[in-house]
Amino acid sequence: MGMDRFEHLYSEMAKRVKPSDVREILKMMQDPEIISFAGGMPNPDTFPIDAIKEIANRVLEDDPVVTLQYGTTEGYNPLRETIAEYMSSQQVECDIDNVLIMSGATQAIALAAELLVERGKTVLTESPSFLASLICFRNYGAEIIGLAMDDDGVQVDMFEEKLKALRKQGIHPPLFYTIPNFQNPTGVTLSEKRRRRIIDLANEFDFLVFEDDPYGNLRFEGEHIPPIKSFDDCGRVIYASSFSKILSPGLRLGWTVADIELSRKLALLKQTSDVSANVFSQRIANEYMRGGYFDRQLPIIKEIYARKQRRMLSALENYFPKTSRWTRPKGGMFIWVELQKSIDTKQMFPKAIERKVAYVQGSCFFPDGSGRNTMRLNFTHPADEKIDQGIKRLAELIESEMRSASA
Repeated sequence: MGMDRFEHLYSEMAKRVKPSDVREILKMMQDPEIISFAGGMPNPDTFPIDAIKEIANRVLEDDPVVTLQYGTTEGYNPLRETIAEYMSSQQVECDIDNVLIMSGATQAIALAAELLVERGKTVLTESPSFLASLICFRNYGAEIIGLAMDDDGVQVDMFEEKLKALRKQGIHPPLFYTIPNFQNPTGVTLSEKRRRRIIDLANEFDFLVFEDDPYGNLRFEGEHIPPIKSFDDCGRVIYASSFSKILSPGLRLGWTVADIELSRKLALLKQTSDVSANVFSQRIANEYMRGGYFDRQLPIIKEIYARKQRRMLSALENYFPKTSRWTRPKGGMFIWVELQKSIDTKQMFPKAIERKVAYVQGSCFFPDGSGRNTMRLNFTHPADEKIDQGIKRLAELIESEMRSASA
């Protein structure tokens, strides 16, 4: 691609924006024969199409003017009330004034970054973490420090040591970003004990927590763990979730629950972003939650995803080399694989495409670009039989790479 002739007119933030590795990967996957474990998309079989048709017709008949008109920046009030009740059932005390409806949870991340992040500020994240969030924070000029994880999430003792070290350097991060349930990309879930400890650290070291929870409803086994927000005694947690995984990503709806001061600020920033989230979608989502559709659909979604996850785990056991290790999440959409150190999954990717299989290389999820021997696999979108075929193709490629490395 040649030089951009308008670059001299761009803002500093626009100049920092770079295409993501995942976007470039998706461009390479136009071939329909490629079995893709790369995306993070829900399976279309989980979309409640008949329910959406029924609800859409009803809201257009009942009140077409409200449905098709501009809405308020904060969101459609009946949906905000529904979300407040739902969050209360998740042990998060809130009312309508704490709830904002977003154009997808990604907008919530962008607005939080706009609120808290600028050049020279430091943001703390899990390492690895959600690529789109890392890109967003970088676009605002942040220095990102990744915090090590284990099977129970971010390692809070090391977190505290890092905060103490930064304080000695005069660095005071305003934000810690976390995906506590079935994390993207690892599938790991943060333990309740560590959730409570993060609140203590936030109070002691004076920072806010952005709790990104798009996968919390997708638990296949084990006990529900209350959100970090449920332990928040000082209003330091901005909780965000989404309808993308429990209804449809095409409706572009998410929400935040935050302290009233933070909600007001986020709403002011949102006014210049989208005026209001899609009112038609908001009314559909409200009826979906209120009319019992959600309660009927969620078990169907979880059954489909649990089956697909079992299939992928079984294929990994059957085909992958014994030197590999991977997570075994109790929900969500992803499995994280660590290969032997000699394998570079970024360099291996073009060979995978030749074999008609795709994944996301792990290094793009690390703030420092490490993790070159890792990969993220999505099990929710591929057809069941494609999971076996794709994992077998990947395993054969990895074995070939290992032989080359040893030679």
